[in-house]
Amino acid sequence: MITFFFIMGIEIHADGHASNNGEGAFNTLMVKSKDIEKYVATLKSDQTVFKAIGTSDAGVCITRSGNNHEGEMFVWNAYPDVATAMHANTIYNPYDAPREMKKLRKVKYGVTWRPLKSFRLDPGWERVIRVKVESEDMNAYVQTIKDLEKAIIESGYPAFNMGVFVPIGGGVHESETLMIRAIMPTAKEFGELVDNYFKGASWGRIWEQSQMMSEVTSDTFEECEQIFKAE
Repeated sequence: MITFFFIMGIEIHADGHASNNGEGAFNTLMVKSKDIEKYVATLKSDQTVFKAIGTSDAGVCITRSGNNHEGEMFVWNAYPDVATAMHANTIYNPYDAPREMKKLRKVKYGVTWRPLKSFRLDPGWERVIRVKVESEDMNAYVQTIKDLEKAIIESGYPAFNMGVFVPIGGGVHESETLMIRAIMPTAKEFGELVDNYFKGASWGRIWEQSQMMSEVTSDTFEECEQIFKAE
């Protein structure tokens, strides 16, 4: 079980996704979009909200495999710390969006995320795995993910990137789980990485070790992109 006090005791660093000025945090707004292309285009064309809520970087992730429902996606906003991320929730209420925006998506829920290891802002084709890890195994699990990321990069995949995030205020949707993100620039490149695993890549043993330390609750692929950066 993950507890708040245990989480705060973990050594945490965040680079890139979280911001260059602190440990960082994210807010994500999970939605069901009736027209994903139009919704994303609308977000790109009118970035008033991103500027108003003080986000440093923002973007979208669209679920491409393992969907729970049609039109599954979310909007993410990056902040320098949890305090700023939580304050942003008091500035903008997504349920009070203009009528035209409401026509394009249905809000499912929102959640704040805290990274448990460094994470580079470089969205792409992302395997997203939610896992349960016992408190006593948490430090070892995060270290195993760090070791896995390092081993894959050193095996010839310099663009590879992994993140480990803990949810804060996720309700029943994001309770007692960690979110793991493994990222490559494109779907094809991710597929090549998977092919190498099945061919016996040396880093595969580290991946298998991480699986033995956790219980997988969901497994999806998402296509992510950045659509806003503060000036």
